[in-house]
Amino acid sequence: MKLRALAAAILTATTLGACATAPEPCTTEWIDYRTDQILTRFALQNRGLVSDLRRLVRQDGEIDTVQAILLAAKADELRDFADGFENFVIPELKSSIGQCRSDTSFVPAFTEFLRREGVSEEALEWVGPVLALSQVIDAQR
Repeated sequence: MKLRALAAAILTATTLGACATAPEPCTTEWIDYRTDQILTRFALQNRGLVSDLRRLVRQDGEIDTVQAILLAAKADELRDFADGFENFVIPELKSSIGQCRSDTSFVPAFTEFLRREGVSEEALEWVGPVLALSQVIDAQR
């Protein structure tokens, strides 16, 4: 609990300090700045699952079977994680860009977010089918 309070205080102080140095709105630098703010907040909120995804692939590049089983057991969390990205991060990114009346094409933001967080390509290829299977199971309920 103390760690969360400390993290929140640091994040608040960092955010308030960053406000004073924010780039001019609607510049490329501002778009990068807003994107980093939004993605960093999401990453902090989902640190545990991102860490689990990082551990999915061993040093030799192979999928760690134990980690895969542990992640498969978290299929609902993984789906909620992806839904959270879609329902909160994407609209915030679009809103920021929309303030400038720009119609910038976004790369598949979810996988790009995970890449920036250090999730390997092998893990990204594994995540897609797990989400799809989870959705099929939900549809049959």
